[in-house]
Amino acid sequence: MSAASNDLEEKVLNHVLQNVATTGAAYTAPSAVYVSLHTGNPQEDNSGANEIPTSGYNYARESVTFGSVTEVANTVSVSTNATVTFNQASANYPANVTYVGLYDQSTAGNLMFYGALSTEKQVTTGDIFQINSGSLTITLD
Repeated sequence: MSAASNDLEEKVLNHVLQNVATTGAAYTAPSAVYVSLHTGNPQEDNSGANEIPTSGYNYARESVTFGSVTEVANTVSVSTNATVTFNQASANYPANVTYVGLYDQSTAGNLMFYGALSTEKQVTTGDIFQINSGSLTITLD
């Protein structure tokens, strides 16, 4: 996963290069980061979010934590340091999960990063979607 949303790109550039206030204060990292599941590309402007609906599926974004940032061959990355487990599906998801996103809030909020799964996943009633520790990586080059 290495695509950043327009919102995050703007905040980073304003914060790092302009020291521009956002929402009344300099940009502050979110107190928690939440991973979301999508049936399509959310797009940089979050216009095509395609997030699994919260109603009818027992779906909710889950908090995610990351280990230390590393740099190898001029590429900087950070990976999850714990398994992320979503609620057991109470119904078949409306389509296969093809993308994940990272948001700054558990509901609504701002999309920060997003990326396609290496293999799309069908989630049916009773399934529990998991992201194994270390398998979700943010890479900047």
